[in-house]
Amino acid sequence: MFITLKFDRKKAVMGVVLAALVVIGVILLVSAHSRAAGDAGREPVSTVRTEKARAAYLSQYGWEVETPALSEEQVVIPRTFSDVFEEYNALQQRQGFDLSRYCGMEVTMYTYRVSNAGTDGEVLAVLYVLNGHVIGGDVHSTALDGFMTGVRNGADSL
Repeated sequence: MFITLKFDRKKAVMGVVLAALVVIGVILLVSAHSRAAGDAGREPVSTVRTEKARAAYLSQYGWEVETPALSEEQVVIPRTFSDVFEEYNALQQRQGFDLSRYCGMEVTMYTYRVSNAGTDGEVLAVLYVLNGHVIGGDVHSTALDGFMTGVRNGADSL
C-alpha cells in the first residue's frame, strides 16, 4: 500500500513559520524566567547619577554623608587581582557586588566623609559607579587601627 502526499508550498511555509514562532516563544519564556530567578533577593537597580542620589543611596543603609563628595576620580578595575584586591572583592561579594565582572573597565570612584559613624577619626564612604549604577563600595576609617565594612552593612553594624 502506498501513501501519496501532495506537497503544498503554502502550507509548508506556514508550518515552518509557525514552528519558528513557537521556538522563539519558548526561548523568550525561558529567558524571562531565568532573569526573574536570577534577580530574586536582589534590590532593584537604583541610579546614582547625581550627588543627591548618591547621598540618598548611602543614607538608605544608614550612612549620613557630607556633600559634595571629597573626590570624584576615574579608576580602572584591575584586570588581574592581587591578594589584597581579592580580599577587597570578597568584601564586595558579601554585600552582593562582584568587581571581577568589571576587570579592566574604567569606573568612577566617589569618596564622601561620613558624619554619623560614631567613632573617633575620619570615616569615609566610597562608591564605585558605572553608567549611573553602584557596582561596589565600602566604608572605612582612616585611622591606623581603623576598620572597613561594606556600604550595605549599615552604620548600625559598627
